[in-house]
Amino acid sequence: MGTASRSTAAPATMPQSRVLPAVATVVGVAALLRLVYEPWFLNYDARYALVWARDIATGLTPDYTGPYAPTPHPLETVVSLVAVPFGEGGDTIMLWLVLLCFGVLVWLTYRLGAELFSPAVGVVATLVVLTRPALERDALLGYQDTPFAVLIVWAVLLEARRPQRGVPVLVLLVVAGLMRPEAWALAGLYALYVWRGASTRRRALYAGLTALAPVLWALMDWLVTGDALHSLHGTAALAETVDRRRDPLTGPYWTAKYLGYTLREPLVIGIPIGLLFAYRQRLRGAVLPLVVAAAMLAVFLASPFFGLPLIGRYVRTPAVLLALFYGLAVVGWRMLPPGDERRRWVVAGVLAVALSIAFLPWHARMLSSLDERLVFQGAYYRDLREVGRAPAVRAALADCGPLATADHRPIPHLRWWLGDGGEPGTVAPVVDRAATRGSQLTLLPRRTRRMRRFYRENFPTATPPAGAQLLYRNASWRVFAAPGCATR
Repeated sequence: MGTASRSTAAPATMPQSRVLPAVATVVGVAALLRLVYEPWFLNYDARYALVWARDIATGLTPDYTGPYAPTPHPLETVVSLVAVPFGEGGDTIMLWLVLLCFGVLVWLTYRLGAELFSPAVGVVATLVVLTRPALERDALLGYQDTPFAVLIVWAVLLEARRPQRGVPVLVLLVVAGLMRPEAWALAGLYALYVWRGASTRRRALYAGLTALAPVLWALMDWLVTGDALHSLHGTAALAETVDRRRDPLTGPYWTAKYLGYTLREPLVIGIPIGLLFAYRQRLRGAVLPLVVAAAMLAVFLASPFFGLPLIGRYVRTPAVLLALFYGLAVVGWRMLPPGDERRRWVVAGVLAVALSIAFLPWHARMLSSLDERLVFQGAYYRDLREVGRAPAVRAALADCGPLATADHRPIPHLRWWLGDGGEPGTVAPVVDRAATRGSQLTLLPRRTRRMRRFYRENFPTATPPAGAQLLYRNASWRVFAAPGCATR
């Protein structure tokens, strides 16, 4: 059994020679995604964060308990406050922030691979992250999972450069813990790891930092709803309402399925090769990313026991860390001295690359499908924006609101585009009878081929109230008003 060599540890601070490549990578990747895909709309959760931020900025109480409201993530809402003063331009600001975060993730993946193994491994892992359709989709739709992954990978990189670094790593995990609770578990495990040998003062600092994110999260929930555990209760209730996967017995299956969906088939085969290489060559650097990925997946598997759903985006960060082992499978042999051992691993690397090359036609179709989805869904949201801008709709809403929607998906988007008129409670799904009781306005999707494609099998079946008149219509939407409401 051979022992692979690795590069000398990099200094804790980034040399100036790395600043320009880092900036070029971050900006270049963000610009590339923007030019290739032309993203236009934000996802449901990100839009709600913008709406809630506007509520806070205007002195209103965010409707965390509104019908179909998603889990409120404190950091996402706070950051969205930056975009609120720009009105509808806030969409663009938030989207660019996430695209830039994707660029940071690409750069940090390279740095982590180079730090733990070799620059060549970092390059391969970087190409994996850059080209995964699932990771690109998350960035293009503004999901907070992208900046969350940045914080976790950054924390791993700091620890890789200087083991038991302590406070800087915990600070990053605290910030990440205001986005997703998996970081709470990582912070707790890391605090235990650095506990031994620390002074009493240091231990108190570690304990305080570990508790900070969940305490702040609970405090925000309590201030808004009066329930410090609202996020837990609300997320579990919403998962039950929309029938999301929550069976603990199926957790292992969906974990493997979601990892495969994120990384795709060639990597699913290549990563075990890289893991075997790390084990055979006794690579101590492999322990850190593997432990972090395993801890995050363990939290994912445990979440159904608390009523929380199994969602594919929750395994994205572990998938990024596992991509390092695909890099080892492909170019790990470069770390070995010449000989039979090296030649055997060259063959394994060629096999891993060959599988990826053979998969390229399918991969290209996936990227093309992502582009098509953004295009036709973009048209859906543009038409919804026009509904919110329409003077007739705004005037009728002021006199006859609230506006009842066929389902919950348009709610945060329409509230945002209604501007000052989109206060909490002004838009609600028709299934929420209490919220829409007495409403004289109804928003329905048009039964076009495009809209059926968007909704797929769950096309809303709501109908306008008896005697309602058509108030507004465009390519995707119709707004009906009760008699007399349209002419007030």
